[in-house]
Amino acid sequence: MQTDRWYFPIWLWYALLCIFWWGLWGFLSKIGSVAASPLQMQILFTLGMLPVALGMLVQMRGKLDRNREGVTYGLLSGVATGVGTLGYYAALREQNASVVTPLTGVFPVLTVLLAFLFLGERLSGRQWLGRVAGDCCGAAAFPRVFRCRSR
Repeated sequence: MQTDRWYFPIWLWYALLCIFWWGLWGFLSKIGSVAASPLQMQILFTLGMLPVALGMLVQMRGKLDRNREGVTYGLLSGVATGVGTLGYYAALREQNASVVTPLTGVFPVLTVLLAFLFLGERLSGRQWLGRVAGDCCGAAAFPRVFRCRSR
């Protein structure tokens, strides 16, 4: 009799929630980009995140960790996200979400490369296979990206 039980790891639930909410964000961003400029979309995006941040601050009872490295990288992460999101909104204003979103969805390649080079992280063969498969899905948008525009 086998005693090993299969379980669904908590990190996978979090990742699936992330996919759902980011998918909804991409959809709502496309709709908004028709009516608002990329700069305005970025401002509204930031304002929309404030209730989430305030909710987390309440959950933490207003006590933020004062680790200098954590604060530095947290702020840098916010700046990188803000600039990247601005580029995303600008791209959505010019092109279909069905093209922009899969293409920008290849961003983990840079994350994996940087983690490999600077953090010494390694991928197993199975992880490389998943990474390549995911990248191929994002790259499937390329044929539509470079079409000539008629003026």
